[in-house]
Amino acid sequence: MKRILILFFVLNIILGFSQDFKKIIAQNTCKCVNDINKEKLTKKQIEFQFGVCLFKVAKPYKTEINKEYGIDITDFSKKDDMYKLGTEIGLLMAQECPDVFSTFVPDEQEEKSVEVDSSEELMNGEITKIEKENFLVFYMKGDNNILTKIYWISNVNSNIELEKKYNELIGRKVNVSYYSADIFDYRINEYRKINILSMLKTE
Repeated sequence: MKRILILFFVLNIILGFSQDFKKIIAQNTCKCVNDINKEKLTKKQIEFQFGVCLFKVAKPYKTEINKEYGIDITDFSKKDDMYKLGTEIGLLMAQECPDVFSTFVPDEQEEKSVEVDSSEELMNGEITKIEKENFLVFYMKGDNNILTKIYWISNVNSNIELEKKYNELIGRKVNVSYYSADIFDYRINEYRKINILSMLKTE
């Protein structure tokens, strides 16, 4: 009888964990986003930080996410899947922490705006190398011969099917725009600045 009670108790814990993992991800993503100093960040940079927080928090639950949504969060080429997961968790965040959630939801005026973000940089040059870290990284040599690392993390405006043809870009001239963001690097236990790709056009 005692063994049956213990088994029942364990099963309840497992079932509760299975049912609540989305809520746990939402709560921890809320905390992660709330801890970010958003004072000098643009909406786009805050959205990027949300993506970083979501990935960091969701990674321990990758098996549950795959089973629930059929999404492999380690496959960065499937951006539609990550957008879907972000939407699902975002809806839960709207309930768990509406104040935090509102910080990376553009207001009506911003949605109507078509002005280019003044924080973005334009660059012309040649892709010399492509590296796969946690995210895809383009090494680009500009007209001044300076090598710049640019991370492909979020949706990119492009005149080619970037997801299918990015491997063909080595040695090609391209025009890009990017912006800078501070991310927390757990390996060095501090924030570091990286360049985030927003537009890539081939010449």
